[in-house]
Amino acid sequence: MRYIFDRKNETGYRNKIKGKKYKDLGLIQIEIRKDGTDKRAYVSTNVKVTPDQFAMSDGVLKIKNHDNAKSLSGKIRDRFNEVAAFISSDKCNNLSDVKYWDKDEVQSLSLIRFIEQEAGKENLGKSSLGNFNSFMARLNGFGKIKTFADLTYSNIADFDTYLRKYITSQPTLYKKHAMLKHYIIIAIKRDMLIKNPYDNFEVKKGKHKEPTFLTPEELQLIINYIPVNEKLERVKDLFLFQCFTGMAYVDMQAFSKSDVVIINEEEAIKSSRIKTDESYVLYFLPIPKEIAEKYNYNLPTISNQKYNDYLDLLAAGAGINKNVTSHCGRHSILS
Repeated sequence: MRYIFDRKNETGYRNKIKGKKYKDLGLIQIEIRKDGTDKRAYVSTNVKVTPDQFAMSDGVLKIKNHDNAKSLSGKIRDRFNEVAAFISSDKCNNLSDVKYWDKDEVQSLSLIRFIEQEAGKENLGKSSLGNFNSFMARLNGFGKIKTFADLTYSNIADFDTYLRKYITSQPTLYKKHAMLKHYIIIAIKRDMLIKNPYDNFEVKKGKHKEPTFLTPEELQLIINYIPVNEKLERVKDLFLFQCFTGMAYVDMQAFSKSDVVIINEEEAIKSSRIKTDESYVLYFLPIPKEIAEKYNYNLPTISNQKYNDYLDLLAAGAGINKNVTSHCGRHSILS
């Protein structure tokens, strides 16, 4: 081990220009070299000084010409001793382990805070943000994974058991684990973690149930059905709009006249998915066009839950014995 100053020559000190007054600061690092090889590792002391403030005498470092010279010299020597202690410990088996010398300090950091900060950088869409908030509610509710030190195989297994108390869908369970794993991988890339607890813990992705859809005959029953009130009439219109466009509920609720464009002399709907931000182009068929004009291109708004509740009444009134939902409308596309 030895001290090394301005290894990247940020100050130009290594050019040895006589009479130059250095204003730029150079970083003091600790160089660790493996015996008998040219392999090296470097640990930062987080101290920067000018070339004339850095001095070495018989392997002893001394900061000079600095108002805090004594304090900085002590700080650097403490870092040197801490790294030396790590190298002599059972935690260091090879040179590549040196970069993890201070991870005990990182382990106490808040994992929850780290995840929230990273999510804030990702500019999540409305749907993704909803999934993230649901995940964080489960993670906080579990309560045993709060810091980086809590990311153990045992806690991941217990988290899985906890999730299964509330989640019966395997794909949904998989997504919760996948989100935690996503942020763990980010932490590993930033050298905040050495090992991924999911390396030895497998969660099966599972399969979603086959989507429910209406046959042409059943869809015709919906078209012919005369609703008993205005609310049910609005729900019928929204459902038919979905069926003849294939739009997701959230995208349909965001539809406006500005989304209607002319392509090859035909009217079409051109926009982007709210969930994925992927662009799409759809045929603007006569039935959805008639519905859009009925409401002056401002479709009725209703919560997804209430919409699905009313769809049950709509299906029953039309004589359809199926669990009709907004997803059902997307999968009942007819041209």
